[in-house]
Amino acid sequence: MQLNENMKLVLHDIYLYDIEACHYSIMQSLGLDLTGINREDKTQRNIEIGKLMKKNPKLTSLLRNTTNSIIDEYISRNNITESDIIIRQYDGIITTKRLYETKIGKIPLDIRKAFEIFIMSINRQMYIAIDSNKEITVKGVPNKYDKIVEIYAQLCKLNFLSKFSIFSTLQKIKDEFMKSEDAELFAIPSIDDKHSIVYLKNYGVIEVTKPTLKIVDTNDIDKERYYKFFLEPFIKSIVIEYIRS
Repeated sequence: MQLNENMKLVLHDIYLYDIEACHYSIMQSLGLDLTGINREDKTQRNIEIGKLMKKNPKLTSLLRNTTNSIIDEYISRNNITESDIIIRQYDGIITTKRLYETKIGKIPLDIRKAFEIFIMSINRQMYIAIDSNKEITVKGVPNKYDKIVEIYAQLCKLNFLSKFSIFSTLQKIKDEFMKSEDAELFAIPSIDDKHSIVYLKNYGVIEVTKPTLKIVDTNDIDKERYYKFFLEPFIKSIVIEYIRS
């Protein structure tokens, strides 16, 4: 994912639009056979349509070309320029402008999120955002987990109207993170959901069970590594934007 390099790293009032159940909706509008595919079951729907696409390269080409054309038309009809688009996704866009036409033809382009705050990572390959329902969206962050998302929520809820408040709160977040004695804050869930991955200062990465995690000394955890990987890319963006504002 590469976010628009010409935009500020911290943005307000951002909109995510996409085609709901994209391939299913297009196939339905074209009158193609959808027997046995449940539109409401996203996992089953995607698996079954994926099988059809694998068997039929022409269907794959049709769906991809049609999706691309639909998004192109919405961009054109709404007079959206490249400078308005944060990222163009396969079946939608994230943009700084609201669309005034969202129902062209048989396939609508629905608004999914209205972000109040949108923070790009310093390399513009990840983002965190908070929407009008106060829900946090995190995209592009490898191995994200609930405890880290809670801190992303704190970043999104900064008082962006006060430069002093921004920097004092960022320092507080960092201090609390580095001094935390909560081992779960540094426990990256493993694939089997029974173990956690933890990075230690002298031993590198280890895999521990949940009971073992409770006896891990947080002073042995390489907190600096977690901070630089999960938090610093977004904190740097905030600092850069508000130092120069």
